[in-house]
Amino acid sequence: MLSILHFKKAIAMFRHALVKKIKFLEDLVGHILVVRLIGRTFHEMSADDATHMAAGVAYYVLFSLFPLILGLIAVLSFFVDDATAQTQLTDWISDFLPGSEELVVSNIDAVVAFRGALGIFALVGLFWSGSAVFGAITRAVNRAWDVVENRPFYVTKMRQLTMAVATGMLFAVSLTMATVVRTAGNITTAEVPGIQSFVNTGSLVLLQGGSFALMLTIFLLLYKYLPNTKTYWRYVWPGALVGALLFELAKNAFIFYLNSFTSFENVYGSLAPVVAMLLWAYISSLILILGAELSSEYGRLKSGVERGVLIHQ
Repeated sequence: MLSILHFKKAIAMFRHALVKKIKFLEDLVGHILVVRLIGRTFHEMSADDATHMAAGVAYYVLFSLFPLILGLIAVLSFFVDDATAQTQLTDWISDFLPGSEELVVSNIDAVVAFRGALGIFALVGLFWSGSAVFGAITRAVNRAWDVVENRPFYVTKMRQLTMAVATGMLFAVSLTMATVVRTAGNITTAEVPGIQSFVNTGSLVLLQGGSFALMLTIFLLLYKYLPNTKTYWRYVWPGALVGALLFELAKNAFIFYLNSFTSFENVYGSLAPVVAMLLWAYISSLILILGAELSSEYGRLKSGVERGVLIHQ
């Protein structure tokens, strides 16, 4: 009886040691896969000339930004008045376009003052013009997946237009939620004295979390639906997650850089806001392309195929 107990104890100890060894090997393999994924991602970024692709996307951002913002103001105007919509857009611009707030806001104010009421065709025209940036993003994402764009023009344009409208609606929802959070915080602070610091901290966490969730959703949609190949959620989410994290980190770092280390006005004069906007658009585009390359390489690694090979499963 005693020997049987010793035998069972030995088996249990052996099983425990085996589980620890397996866990160690799994962790080791996981680390190796992560290293391979990082290496392959940066190799593909170099092979696909990611820096020049990012410059192309940033160029289209400059021309698509104002039509998209005007379209977004028009959409928000269905729910709130123009002044409130512009105020909400100003808050968003300060958060997502560091260094160029005054340029964008002043131009939007001037255009809105003279545009009058927008009809449905004018609204479609704004989103049509704004969708040009999604054409540039489509070409960049296709290159990350090593595919060419051979779909009919109307298919690609409708997909880009859909992404423009969907992105605008996501921003509208984000702006509405941000307004609700700020309003609720102000009401709570007024009703319950002495908790202003707590409310401010909570509001900041919610707003930052909302900003991250918004970018994560946008990256997921771009990586899933823009490539001219079948993609899978299980392959695109790592790139979207990394892209959203890097976007938030880069945004805060860029704001810190503008405020602490340089004065664009001393170098570029009146062009400083334009240069800041182009630089931020370039950084954001580079992050977007990095996420796309990471998603495609992650899918290939998990599928066991080589670089440049399409995933068919």
